[in-house]
Parts: sequence; structure tokens; C-alpha cells
Amino acid sequence: MRSISLSKSGINKIRSHQLELKASDFEDSIKSIPPGEWCYMQASPQEIWLGFVNPLIEEKYSCAQIVAKMSPENQKNLVVENFIIDKIKSAQAKRSRFHGYEKNARIFYGVSDGLPGLIIDQFENASIIQINTSGIDRYRDLIKKTVSELMQTNSYLLDNSKYREKESLPTYENEKLPDLQVVENELRYAIRSEVLQKVGFYYDHRENRYQLMALLSRLNKKLKTGLDLFSYAGAWGMSALKAGVAEVQFVDQGDFSFEVNEALKLNGYADRGAFHRGDVFKFLDESISKSKKFDLILCDPPAFAKSALQKPQALEGYSKLHRKVFKTLESGGLVAFSSCTHYVSHEEFQKNIQDAAFKENKKLQLIYSGIQGLDHPVKSLDDRANYIKSYFYIVE
Repeated sequence: MRSISLSKSGINKIRSHQLELKASDFEDSIKSIPPGEWCYMQASPQEIWLGFVNPLIEEKYSCAQIVAKMSPENQKNLVVENFIIDKIKSAQAKRSRFHGYEKNARIFYGVSDGLPGLIIDQFENASIIQINTSGIDRYRDLIKKTVSELMQTNSYLLDNSKYREKESLPTYENEKLPDLQVVENELRYAIRSEVLQKVGFYYDHRENRYQLMALLSRLNKKLKTGLDLFSYAGAWGMSALKAGVAEVQFVDQGDFSFEVNEALKLNGYADRGAFHRGDVFKFLDESISKSKKFDLILCDPPAFAKSALQKPQALEGYSKLHRKVFKTLESGGLVAFSSCTHYVSHEEFQKNIQDAAFKENKKLQLIYSGIQGLDHPVKSLDDRANYIKSYFYIVE
């Protein structure tokens, strides 16, 4: 395997736990290295890391990924194919430690599990694989075979052209996906292949939905009316119904009527919910104009910013949304505000909620704060992968 020497800047980055490098972080030119080639990246004869490079990436982006620190013994016995297989099996084994994560879970989460650019979501009837880096894309067939054998389901490669474009990766014709069968927190969902978002189902808020059920079940007064905004397949609202909320309205601009109605039927709540297709902001405006209020509002929108430049607009969007939610919530009601926007921090998101409450003359009692589930591992609160946010409040 090729060895390339790190520059001082590259060594300093790795020692400060940065795993993405630029061309300037190497002493040697990487322009002639084939995209996705795995290499040893060397600071000294005793200090060597394994990673892969892609010289086709624009200079402003990182063009190399660090995967693992190597010992002399590891170098001698390294076979990349075996390394990748072991990483996938290890990640799945970590999920299997926890009840409910053995199958319906994100069984691989990119750099957090040791292979940057690899996402694998597992469902009752299928595994869906997304690959976004050149070093991993070289082994797409091996990964598919490994996952199928490990999970004993059919596996499908789902390329996202936007994510792969940065690495100059080809987008192959996607395989025909099945309709997905999902189980989360003992609730069942069915999602048509033609309406899948991301890799199929948003497992990231699993633990927050579990805590929602726990908190609702502890209330001495059961809530009557719930509202699930940006509902997709209805996971938040179904959790509320399971915990005893009498009825829930689901709202999304996407065509998810089948998904929500099927989930209501599968879980025995067919007469306790309804789906409304339309813009969430307009739905809230109409509710405000009619003075219609809800005891519980669950608000988990898609990401409001795709880059750091869009953060001001994202915060403005959150502010408008949060103020409308407060106007639609009964006094003494409970609201769950969630976010998956990378570029808005936990502190910024909380401040946005607090500012909106102040403007609407509402008093907040924070009763829960949460991050992503156990299948989206992070090493610390400051980890870049720790971007899922969820806060529950009682509002007066």
C-alpha cells in the first residue's frame, strides 16, 4: 500500500482529532493518486494512519479521510476488504446490545462507526445502503454482500447524486426498492418506496420519541388533542397515541396519507387520527385564525439550512415556526421542538425557542432535552455528529 508523508498542518490536525485533511496537509503531491485509493499517511516511522484520498475534490473541501491509527502489526496483516467487513460487523454488534436496535436501526453511521461516507439503515424487510465517499465506493459490491449476509435481508444501494457530486462519484441507476416495513418502539409503519425520504425512515429521534411516551404516561391528566407537524410517516404522533393522547392530527406537505393511515391501522388507532396534506405554516395560520388550540404539539421539521451561509435564514424560519406553535398551544400544554439542522447549535436552537416564547408572552418549563438515538453514536456533546436536538416544554 502506498505511503504519503503528512505535513506539519496535517499532523497537527490529526493530533487534535480532525479526521478530514486537505491537499496542503501532505508533504507529497496527491494529484496522481487514483480517487479513493487507500494509503498509509505517515507522520513518522512510528506514527502512521490509514485513510483514503480523492484528489478530484476541490481545494476548498477536504480530500482525504483518516480511518484508523496503525500499529506495525496491523500494517503487516491489513487487508482493506477484511477491515471494512469487520467494521460493519462491529457496528451492528454495538446496536445489538440494546433492545429494539437489533434490526430496525441505523446499523452504520459514517465516520462515527469508522468508515466515512457509509450509511446503512436496516428495516424489517430490507437494508438500504448509501455511499458518499470514493474510498468506500470502491467496495460497494462487497458492502452490499456483507450486509445481506449479516442482516439476512435483501440489500439495496441508494445513491444520492447531491452527496456524491462533491467527490465526483458516478450516480448509478438506483435499484428498485421495496415498500419498507418498519418497527420502532413497538410501533409499526409501512412506507411506500416512491415517497421515501433520505434513507427511508428517521430513526434519529427514536429515544426522544421513547421519552415522550414515558413523560406522557406519567401525566395525571391525559391530553386530548395532539398535533404532529412535518409528520412524514407519523412516528411522533403515533408515539403520542400509544402514550394515551386521545387524538392526533398529522400535517405534512408531502403525500403521506397512506403512510399515516396505514400506521394508524397497524397500531390500532384507526379512529384516533387524521392526515392533512398542506403547508405547515399555513395550517398553523388557519388554526390561529379559527382560535383552534392543541394540548400537545410535536414539531420536527426537515433541515432549515444546507450550509453555514443559510443559518440566518434558518434561524428566522425557526422563529416564525416557534411563534406560530406557541399561538396554537393550549395554556399548560406540552410542546416538543426538534431540529436536524447541522448548522444551528443546541445553544442557538434553545435561544431561538426562548426568544419566540418571550415575544408571545409565554412561560417555559423545560422538562426534557435529548439528542440522537443509540444507533447514531457520538463521542461527546461537542462531536460534529451531535446535531440532533429535541426539547420538551410545558408552556403557560
